[in-house]
Amino acid sequence: MHEPARDGHAPIRVLVVDADERVRESLAGLLSIGGHVHVVGTAGDPGAALALISSTDPDVVMVDPRLPDVDRGLGLIRLVRDSAPGVRVLVMSWSDSLEDGLARCGADGFVRKTFRPSELFAAIRAAGVSLPN
Repeated sequence: MHEPARDGHAPIRVLVVDADERVRESLAGLLSIGGHVHVVGTAGDPGAALALISSTDPDVVMVDPRLPDVDRGLGLIRLVRDSAPGVRVLVMSWSDSLEDGLARCGADGFVRKTFRPSELFAAIRAAGVSLPN
């Protein structure tokens, strides 16, 4: 059961998947500000991500497309689509060059890792997840 956020709405449940532990920790901290997002876990590889998806029931999985294994992170998106079709997938990358091909692999949104906090929350909204204002 999802816990209510400070305004009475259930927070968005997010799983952060990135090979860099510093990025995972930074994103988890940033996303937790304001109480509208609950980071249900972080993972550094596709196997750990899939295990956490099944055990934590996230609303959104944020994926670095440069993960090791499974055709890099883009393969993880296909696996998420197969195992948890209701989960939204937001790709985060340093490069804009991947943005055009993301729809073909099933991503719901894209955000550059050079984002401002407001851009990150806007990308979550654009992926189809409602955040309280």
